[in-house]
Amino acid sequence: MRDFIPTPILKNTDKCTPETKVIAISGKKVLVTQQNGRITLPRLSDMPAGSIDTASGLAIGKLRDEECAGFIFTGKEDERLFLLEMRSAFTMIPPGSCYALCRAKSLLEWKKRRNFCGACGAALVPSENDIAMKCPVCKEPFYPQLAPAVIVAITKDDKILLAHNFRFQERVHSLIAGFVEAGESIEQAVAREIYEETHLNVCDLRYVSSQSWPFPNSLMLGFTAKYHSGTLELDGTELECADWYTPDNLPQLPEKGSIARMIIDDFCSEKRFFD
Repeated sequence: MRDFIPTPILKNTDKCTPETKVIAISGKKVLVTQQNGRITLPRLSDMPAGSIDTASGLAIGKLRDEECAGFIFTGKEDERLFLLEMRSAFTMIPPGSCYALCRAKSLLEWKKRRNFCGACGAALVPSENDIAMKCPVCKEPFYPQLAPAVIVAITKDDKILLAHNFRFQERVHSLIAGFVEAGESIEQAVAREIYEETHLNVCDLRYVSSQSWPFPNSLMLGFTAKYHSGTLELDGTELECADWYTPDNLPQLPEKGSIARMIIDDFCSEKRFFD
Protein backbone atom coordinates (compact mmCIF):
# COMPACT_ATOMS: atom_id res chain seq x y z
CA MET A 1 0.00 0.00 0.00
CA ARG A 2 1.26 3.46 -0.83
CA ASP A 3 2.11 5.66 2.15
CA PHE A 4 0.10 8.58 0.77
CA ILE A 5 -2.95 8.58 -1.51
CA PRO A 6 -3.99 12.09 -2.60
CA THR A 7 -7.59 13.24 -2.66
CA PRO A 8 -8.65 13.43 -6.35
CA ILE A 9 -11.06 16.37 -5.94
CA LEU A 10 -10.96 19.70 -4.13
CA LYS A 11 -12.67 19.06 -0.79
CA ASN A 12 -13.07 21.16 2.33
CA THR A 13 -12.44 19.85 5.84
CA ASP A 14 -15.99 19.71 7.24
CA LYS A 15 -15.73 15.92 7.64
CA CYS A 16 -12.49 15.93 9.60
CA THR A 17 -12.39 13.97 12.86
CA PRO A 18 -10.23 14.54 15.96
CA GLU A 19 -7.90 11.83 14.60
CA THR A 20 -7.28 13.60 11.27
CA LYS A 21 -3.60 14.28 10.64
CA VAL A 22 -2.95 18.02 10.32
CA ILE A 23 -0.49 19.78 8.02
CA ALA A 24 -0.49 23.32 9.40
CA ILE A 25 1.53 25.71 7.22
CA SER A 26 3.02 29.04 8.21
CA GLY A 27 5.02 30.56 5.36
CA LYS A 28 7.88 28.13 4.69
CA LYS A 29 7.37 26.32 7.99
CA VAL A 30 5.16 23.43 9.10
CA LEU A 31 3.78 22.68 12.56
CA VAL A 32 5.09 19.42 14.03
CA THR A 33 5.16 17.56 17.32
CA GLN A 34 7.51 15.00 18.82
CA GLN A 35 6.55 11.48 19.86
CA ASN A 36 9.01 8.92 21.20
CA GLY A 37 11.88 11.05 19.95
CA ARG A 38 10.50 11.28 16.40
CA ILE A 39 9.19 14.33 14.55
CA THR A 40 5.63 13.75 13.38
CA LEU A 41 2.52 15.63 12.24
CA PRO A 42 -0.06 16.50 14.90
CA ARG A 43 -3.69 15.42 14.92
CA LEU A 44 -6.68 17.74 14.87
CA SER A 45 -7.29 16.93 18.55
CA ASP A 46 -3.82 18.32 19.35
CA MET A 47 -4.58 21.74 17.89
CA PRO A 48 -5.48 24.57 20.31
CA ALA A 49 -8.73 26.40 19.56
CA GLY A 50 -8.29 29.13 16.96
CA SER A 51 -4.80 28.00 15.89
CA ILE A 52 -5.77 27.03 12.32
CA ASP A 53 -7.85 28.78 9.67
CA THR A 54 -10.59 26.18 9.20
CA ALA A 55 -12.28 28.21 6.45
CA SER A 56 -9.29 27.74 4.15
CA GLY A 57 -8.65 24.09 5.06
CA LEU A 58 -8.41 21.37 2.42
CA ALA A 59 -8.68 17.59 2.57
CA ILE A 60 -5.33 16.39 1.23
CA GLY A 61 -5.62 12.60 1.17
CA LYS A 62 -4.87 9.50 3.21
CA LEU A 63 -1.53 9.22 4.96
CA ARG A 64 -0.88 5.58 5.86
CA ASP A 65 -4.65 5.01 5.73
CA GLU A 66 -5.38 8.03 7.97
CA GLU A 67 -7.20 11.14 6.78
CA CYS A 68 -4.93 14.12 6.29
CA ALA A 69 -5.88 17.81 5.96
CA GLY A 70 -4.00 21.02 5.27
CA PHE A 71 -4.54 24.37 7.01
CA ILE A 72 -2.94 27.78 7.38
CA PHE A 73 -1.50 28.01 10.90
CA THR A 74 -2.63 31.15 12.72
CA GLY A 75 -1.71 30.27 16.30
CA LYS A 76 1.41 30.24 18.45
CA GLU A 77 3.93 27.54 19.21
CA ASP A 78 3.95 25.89 22.64
CA GLU A 79 5.86 23.15 24.45
CA ARG A 80 4.07 20.44 22.42
CA LEU A 81 3.73 22.00 18.99
CA PHE A 82 6.47 23.89 17.18
CA LEU A 83 7.19 25.22 13.71
CA LEU A 84 9.93 23.61 11.66
CA GLU A 85 11.46 24.80 8.39
CA MET A 86 9.96 22.62 5.65
CA ARG A 87 13.38 22.01 4.13
CA SER A 88 14.51 20.53 7.43
CA ALA A 89 11.28 18.57 7.79
CA PHE A 90 12.05 16.77 4.52
CA THR A 91 14.99 15.08 6.27
CA MET A 92 13.03 14.08 9.39
CA ILE A 93 9.71 12.67 8.22
CA PRO A 94 8.91 9.63 6.01
CA PRO A 95 8.53 9.99 2.20
CA GLY A 96 4.73 9.67 2.37
CA SER A 97 4.53 12.54 4.84
CA CYS A 98 6.83 14.61 2.59
CA TYR A 99 4.46 13.97 -0.34
CA ALA A 100 1.45 15.07 1.73
CA LEU A 101 3.34 18.12 3.02
CA CYS A 102 4.33 19.26 -0.48
CA ARG A 103 0.79 18.77 -1.77
CA ALA A 104 -0.76 20.67 1.14
CA LYS A 105 1.68 23.58 0.80
CA SER A 106 1.16 23.89 -2.95
CA LEU A 107 -2.65 23.63 -2.87
CA LEU A 108 -3.10 26.01 0.07
CA GLU A 109 -0.91 28.65 -1.59
CA TRP A 110 -2.71 28.21 -4.91
CA LYS A 111 -6.23 28.35 -3.46
CA LYS A 112 -5.39 31.47 -1.44
CA ARG A 113 -4.52 33.29 -4.68
CA ARG A 114 -7.15 31.83 -6.99
CA ASN A 115 -10.41 33.51 -5.95
CA PHE A 116 -11.68 35.20 -9.12
CA CYS A 117 -12.06 34.27 -12.75
CA GLY A 118 -9.35 35.74 -14.97
CA ALA A 119 -11.76 35.79 -17.90
CA CYS A 120 -14.88 37.50 -16.48
CA GLY A 121 -14.01 38.42 -12.89
CA ALA A 122 -16.67 36.29 -11.18
CA ALA A 123 -15.96 34.64 -7.82
CA LEU A 124 -14.75 31.07 -8.29
CA VAL A 125 -16.13 27.93 -6.68
CA PRO A 126 -14.43 24.53 -6.14
CA SER A 127 -14.84 22.03 -8.95
CA GLU A 128 -16.85 18.94 -8.08
CA ASN A 129 -14.86 16.68 -10.42
CA ASP A 130 -11.16 17.37 -9.96
CA ILE A 131 -8.51 19.58 -8.32
CA ALA A 132 -9.62 22.90 -9.79
CA MET A 133 -11.56 26.09 -9.18
CA LYS A 134 -14.23 26.91 -11.73
CA CYS A 135 -16.17 29.96 -12.80
CA PRO A 136 -19.94 29.59 -12.26
CA VAL A 137 -20.59 32.21 -14.96
CA CYS A 138 -18.35 31.41 -17.95
CA LYS A 139 -17.47 27.85 -16.80
CA GLU A 140 -13.71 28.47 -17.17
CA PRO A 141 -11.68 26.01 -15.03
CA PHE A 142 -8.49 27.02 -13.19
CA TYR A 143 -6.01 24.31 -12.18
CA PRO A 144 -2.97 24.48 -9.90
CA GLN A 145 0.06 25.50 -11.93
CA LEU A 146 3.47 23.87 -11.70
CA ALA A 147 6.68 25.66 -12.57
CA PRO A 148 9.13 23.04 -13.94
CA ALA A 149 12.77 23.75 -13.22
CA VAL A 150 15.96 21.93 -14.21
CA ILE A 151 18.90 21.32 -11.89
CA VAL A 152 22.12 19.91 -13.31
CA ALA A 153 25.33 18.42 -11.96
CA ILE A 154 28.09 19.22 -14.47
CA THR A 155 31.20 17.07 -14.14
CA LYS A 156 34.65 17.42 -15.65
CA ASP A 157 36.96 14.45 -15.05
CA ASP A 158 36.85 13.95 -11.26
CA LYS A 159 35.38 17.39 -10.49
CA ILE A 160 31.88 18.81 -10.14
CA LEU A 161 30.83 22.40 -10.83
CA LEU A 162 29.34 24.09 -7.76
CA ALA A 163 28.18 27.69 -7.61
CA HIS A 164 27.01 30.23 -5.07
CA ASN A 165 23.87 32.05 -6.16
CA PHE A 166 23.20 35.54 -4.80
CA ARG A 167 19.89 34.22 -3.41
CA PHE A 168 21.48 31.34 -1.46
CA GLN A 169 22.43 31.40 2.18
CA GLU A 170 25.92 32.77 2.72
CA ARG A 171 28.68 30.44 1.47
CA VAL A 172 26.29 27.68 0.35
CA HIS A 173 27.19 26.24 -3.07
CA SER A 174 24.91 24.11 -5.18
CA LEU A 175 24.19 22.97 -8.75
CA ILE A 176 23.21 25.06 -11.76
CA ALA A 177 19.43 25.41 -11.92
CA GLY A 178 16.72 27.44 -13.60
CA PHE A 179 13.12 27.46 -14.77
CA VAL A 180 11.91 26.03 -18.05
CA GLU A 181 10.69 28.86 -20.28
CA ALA A 182 7.80 29.00 -22.75
CA GLY A 183 8.39 27.00 -25.91
CA GLU A 184 11.39 25.08 -24.54
CA SER A 185 11.99 21.38 -24.18
CA ILE A 186 13.66 20.22 -20.99
CA GLU A 187 16.89 19.60 -22.89
CA GLN A 188 16.85 23.09 -24.38
CA ALA A 189 16.25 24.60 -20.95
CA VAL A 190 19.27 22.76 -19.54
CA ALA A 191 21.56 23.96 -22.34
CA ARG A 192 20.29 27.55 -22.14
CA GLU A 193 20.52 27.86 -18.34
CA ILE A 194 24.05 26.45 -18.25
CA TYR A 195 25.29 28.69 -21.05
CA GLU A 196 23.56 31.82 -19.72
CA GLU A 197 25.01 31.39 -16.24
CA THR A 198 28.45 29.89 -16.98
CA HIS A 199 29.17 30.13 -20.76
CA LEU A 200 29.81 26.36 -20.77
CA ASN A 201 28.51 23.73 -23.18
CA VAL A 202 27.70 20.22 -21.98
CA CYS A 203 27.09 16.77 -23.43
CA ASP A 204 25.84 13.34 -22.29
CA LEU A 205 22.79 14.74 -20.51
CA ARG A 206 21.15 12.12 -18.26
CA TYR A 207 17.96 12.29 -16.23
CA VAL A 208 18.37 11.47 -12.53
CA SER A 209 15.20 12.08 -10.55
CA SER A 210 12.59 14.70 -9.67
CA GLN A 211 11.35 16.41 -6.54
CA SER A 212 8.37 18.53 -5.62
CA TRP A 213 9.66 21.88 -4.35
CA PRO A 214 6.61 23.81 -3.13
CA PHE A 215 8.22 27.24 -2.71
CA PRO A 216 5.67 27.97 -3.95
CA ASN A 217 5.01 25.57 -6.86
CA SER A 218 8.17 24.20 -8.47
CA LEU A 219 8.88 20.72 -9.81
CA MET A 220 12.64 20.10 -9.84
CA LEU A 221 13.94 17.86 -12.64
CA GLY A 222 17.43 16.59 -11.85
CA PHE A 223 20.13 15.77 -14.41
CA THR A 224 23.80 15.05 -14.78
CA ALA A 225 25.88 16.28 -17.72
CA LYS A 226 29.53 16.29 -18.77
CA TYR A 227 31.58 19.34 -19.64
CA HIS A 228 32.08 19.64 -23.41
CA SER A 229 33.56 23.05 -24.17
CA GLY A 230 33.86 26.67 -23.10
CA THR A 231 35.60 28.70 -20.40
CA LEU A 232 33.87 29.27 -17.09
CA GLU A 233 32.53 32.84 -17.13
CA LEU A 234 29.80 33.89 -14.71
CA ASP A 235 26.78 35.90 -15.76
CA GLY A 236 27.21 38.32 -12.83
CA THR A 237 23.45 38.42 -12.30
CA GLU A 238 22.57 35.14 -10.59
CA LEU A 239 25.91 33.56 -9.71
CA GLU A 240 28.37 35.24 -7.38
CA CYS A 241 31.08 32.58 -7.72
CA ALA A 242 31.58 29.08 -9.13
CA ASP A 243 34.40 26.56 -9.43
CA TRP A 244 35.26 22.91 -10.00
CA TYR A 245 35.50 20.79 -6.83
CA THR A 246 36.70 17.28 -6.02
CA PRO A 247 34.81 15.10 -3.48
CA ASP A 248 37.52 15.67 -0.85
CA ASN A 249 37.51 19.46 -1.21
CA LEU A 250 33.91 20.71 -1.18
CA PRO A 251 32.45 24.08 -0.14
CA GLN A 252 29.43 24.39 2.11
CA LEU A 253 26.55 22.39 0.60
CA PRO A 254 22.73 22.61 0.75
CA GLU A 255 20.92 20.76 3.52
CA LYS A 256 20.14 17.11 3.03
CA GLY A 257 16.61 16.48 1.79
CA SER A 258 16.94 18.45 -1.43
CA ILE A 259 17.49 16.89 -4.83
CA ALA A 260 20.59 19.07 -5.21
CA ARG A 261 22.21 17.52 -2.14
CA MET A 262 21.18 14.01 -3.22
CA ILE A 263 22.89 14.40 -6.59
CA ILE A 264 26.02 15.93 -5.02
CA ASP A 265 26.20 13.10 -2.48
CA ASP A 266 25.89 10.57 -5.29
CA PHE A 267 28.81 12.23 -7.07
CA CYS A 268 30.94 12.10 -3.93
CA SER A 269 30.23 8.42 -3.32
CA GLU A 270 30.51 7.54 -7.03
CA LYS A 271 27.06 5.95 -7.00
CA ARG A 272 24.32 5.40 -9.54
CA PHE A 273 24.21 8.29 -11.95
CA PHE A 274 27.95 8.93 -12.13
CA ASP A 275 29.01 5.42 -13.18
